[in-house]
Amino acid sequence: MLKSPDVKYDLVSADYKRDPGPTLARMQTQGEVIRTKFPFIGDTHLVVSHGGVTEMLKDSRRFVQRPQNAGVKRRIGLQWWMPRTVKALGNSMIGQDDPEHRRLRGLVDEAFTRRGVEVLRGRIEDISDGLLDHMSDVPHPDLVELYARRLPLMVIAELLGLPEEDHDKLHMWAQSFINGTSLAAIAMGVPRILRMSRYLSEKIRMARSAPRPGLLRELIAAEDNGDRLNDDEMLAMVFLLFFAGHETTTHLISVGTLTLLKHEKTRERLIAEPALWPRAVEELLRWCSTVEITKPRYVAEAGEFRGVMLGRGQTIFAGLAAANYDPEVFVDPERFDIDRDPNPHLAFGSGVHFCLGHQLARLEGQIAFERLFERYPQLALAVPETELSWKPNLGIRGLNSMPVRLRD
Repeated sequence: MLKSPDVKYDLVSADYKRDPGPTLARMQTQGEVIRTKFPFIGDTHLVVSHGGVTEMLKDSRRFVQRPQNAGVKRRIGLQWWMPRTVKALGNSMIGQDDPEHRRLRGLVDEAFTRRGVEVLRGRIEDISDGLLDHMSDVPHPDLVELYARRLPLMVIAELLGLPEEDHDKLHMWAQSFINGTSLAAIAMGVPRILRMSRYLSEKIRMARSAPRPGLLRELIAAEDNGDRLNDDEMLAMVFLLFFAGHETTTHLISVGTLTLLKHEKTRERLIAEPALWPRAVEELLRWCSTVEITKPRYVAEAGEFRGVMLGRGQTIFAGLAAANYDPEVFVDPERFDIDRDPNPHLAFGSGVHFCLGHQLARLEGQIAFERLFERYPQLALAVPETELSWKPNLGIRGLNSMPVRLRD
């Protein structure tokens, strides 16, 4: 039985974020499961093949979310010093195993099914147009700040049924999650997180007594055999929907726009044939892979996996970006090709934790790109690409800012 190779990878530098393809290709040559080291985690395993990632994410019995379910008793990460309210937010659906995950997912699935996302198409188009109107008055506007970040934030607030006049406040609070990469930054963001928590708790309380249209009302009404979300579960769920549905779509829009600016013929084809945008978004999801790795799983059962021995309690990550560049599945994976068919990318994960908001993210991406390039077909970077600032976050590929010229 093999031991996974020990290889050090730089997954946070600007050079890697700018062009991850060569690193992802090198991972594929090391085997399906490799050993590496991550901040706060230490030595760990990373699954990099498409088949291995798919199998791991679908095996929720062997690879679990909660360390306690794999015999790990020590505290993991930063939660030990967080305020109680912030700790409670860590108990969201995304960090649960079955049967608790199945229970929470069932309730929110019911709410999403009743609410739907296609009904938001008109509002997403209106929000996009309004943001693009505002950008027209700004010299060299920052596409990340004024469009890629604000659009999904306003859409998720709209989906939840939060008042439009609160959007700026929500945007300010959201920075505590988006910009916190160091211990000091996270600690400084806690007061804002607490203020947002109090705000959302009040909105939940109001929605229980006098609900306004939106997903918040549907979450309160969701019921499964008499079971409903309690206040703590509701708060954790809203935070999860807010930030999971906000940050990842922000990066899809910003990195996707940069990708399209670098592929002129494809961009011109899409402007001429807007019916191709859904197909283009699928390739952008694969090629950009803005969510590069999953949260850690823990090995609940020792044994062999994809030719490598794993011990009970060990951490293991699924490399979504690496899987999306697996040459065994994608011909010429470093080529951006909107005609790629089939395109079984893993941008939204797989298994029981498959991204709840995948339909909304796809719809937002299609509308955001189509509206942007229809309005500003001559869009271009206002600075050299090498001067763009990339987020140094492990597992996330995103831009801090992206100054653009709207017209020649």
